[in-house]
Amino acid sequence: MTNEDNPKLETQQHVGLGTLVAIIGAFIIGALVTANTSSININFIVYKAHNIPLWWYTLIIVALAIITDRILRFVMRHRKANKQN
Repeated sequence: MTNEDNPKLETQQHVGLGTLVAIIGAFIIGALVTANTSSININFIVYKAHNIPLWWYTLIIVALAIITDRILRFVMRHRKANKQN
């Protein structure tokens, strides 16, 4: 038996660009949460909320932005796929 019969699989464990961006984004959101400790009042059309922590509002806005981005990307990919058919 030679070394060529049982090649060892070399696995490269490195951090991808997407993972790096996600970690940096998490740190930015964490910094926003720790910096925004005051309470605010929200008055939006008919919705009213009092003494809501600003960090909670920040997380909600970031989550809504991510969800909106995902939906728009899905729609644009779907339209592009339909145009090519």
